[in-house]
Amino acid sequence: MTALEQIADDFYALAKSSSPISQMWDGKLDHLAEWDDLSPEARAGFQSKFLALAKAAEEVDVEGDPAARALRDVVATSARAAALGYDYGPELDFMNPRVGLLELMFSFITGFPLNTAEDGENYLTKLETMPAMFEQLMDVADAAADAGRVTLASHLRMTAEQVEDYLATPAGPDERLCAQAAPTSFDEAEAAAWKERLQEVVRVHVRPGLAQYRTRMLVLAERGRPDDKPGVVHLEGGLDLYKDQIWANLLLDKSPEELHQLGLDQVARLEEEYRELAGPLVGSDDVQEIYARLRDDPSLRYDSAETLIADATKALARAEEASKEWFGALPKSKCTANPTDFGPMGYYSGPDPETGKQPAFYVKTSDPSAWSTYELEGLTFHEAIPGHHLQIALAAEDENLHKVQREFHNTAYVEGWALYSERLSDEMGLYSTPMARVGMLLNDSMRACRLVVDTGMHALGWTRDQAIQYMVDHSPIDAAHVAQEIDRYIAWPGQALSYMVGRLEIQAIRAEAEKAEDFDIRDFHDRVLRYGSVPLTTLRAQVLED
Repeated sequence: MTALEQIADDFYALAKSSSPISQMWDGKLDHLAEWDDLSPEARAGFQSKFLALAKAAEEVDVEGDPAARALRDVVATSARAAALGYDYGPELDFMNPRVGLLELMFSFITGFPLNTAEDGENYLTKLETMPAMFEQLMDVADAAADAGRVTLASHLRMTAEQVEDYLATPAGPDERLCAQAAPTSFDEAEAAAWKERLQEVVRVHVRPGLAQYRTRMLVLAERGRPDDKPGVVHLEGGLDLYKDQIWANLLLDKSPEELHQLGLDQVARLEEEYRELAGPLVGSDDVQEIYARLRDDPSLRYDSAETLIADATKALARAEEASKEWFGALPKSKCTANPTDFGPMGYYSGPDPETGKQPAFYVKTSDPSAWSTYELEGLTFHEAIPGHHLQIALAAEDENLHKVQREFHNTAYVEGWALYSERLSDEMGLYSTPMARVGMLLNDSMRACRLVVDTGMHALGWTRDQAIQYMVDHSPIDAAHVAQEIDRYIAWPGQALSYMVGRLEIQAIRAEAEKAEDFDIRDFHDRVLRYGSVPLTTLRAQVLED
């Protein structure tokens, strides 16, 4: 084992042990029975260890070895980004109603690929100890509020309402937190007994714990920030904190002002595309009228969950077939479209060859009318094929990559690729109608507006309403959806910037690569996806120099 591989192993072990919560997303069984230690002392200790690993990786000489360079850069930047994340704190993001701990739990805690009896016991232990984790979270949040660090009062109340809504559902086998499948090694009787124990744990431990969590959130809400101060710039040292979060998400040195202007420029460019593409379809060349018609026409809305999933499945099939002409390497695992009542409008969860977990694209179907008929295809191509599924599954299945590269994903690369894939899908002829191509513009509008409103709130002091109004004025996205998006950006300063920044950089790298006489699009894509989720600076060298 090389020194670099040892550092990568140490980083992987630290990342997994420091955040069992994050493993709900990918269904990992390591540390299944545990929760994060959210105490300031533990967090400071983990931060120090991540910084030490980042420094150790940065000092490794990888001259002349592209594969080693990719691993070194992934470890060094991932460790440094993880360390910076500890400066933000669970009191500012875990209780967010859109992307907080509760939403993560409802979305993923019931999807672990349990196999053995030990897995089953660890899972029950996890639920039994959930109330203690919520108590620690609230202790941390209360102490942070004493120091002036607290999230929005409205967010605390909304999250409390989500708990209340859950507790209003009948207890028993059909409730959400009893949906976890029994270990696959159990026979029918063992599985039934385990499910009964699961229901008891939820009834005796989880529900009372959630009720207490709700009560304490409502008390904390009395000290929460108002909606006119949503950004971290309103906290002591907040602007520097935001700049650090920009780097942690982009792994690039970009100023808030530079990113804000980039967003304004992209929004202006998109207006011309709307006039050209959407104008003839709605019978107007006025951008505001185009937005209004796309937003308000009831005939452009879904009316059934079944149709949503059927259309996503059709789009997936087209993309899967066409990808053979655009990529040399394709995943072995097959991505499917699945309905869900929880989480974002659409999201992807990758495969895990170790546990047998299968990849899945999830579509939120609880309110089909929230979906416009023209936006689904673009999101499918973003989340599944040729977007996240290709990049994430290819890395997960590549045994030549270190497990850090197979499982860890920096935001600018992973989301930049997915947004690039939406435009690539247009080149591939995947959009079924001219109106579906308008959905590609809608998705671009969201990502361009993100640059403006994220920097607006977190660096320039915009209010929540100001951010909502900007997105409504400069996109066809409806106000209710925009409000949900803005609440997400409030919790994740810097994360929303990564999509457009990453896409533009990948496009710039491709433009440079296309100058070569022997340019081949399959080879280009294979080079981009070769070493997993590398920093964008590494990607440029990986594609253009190796």
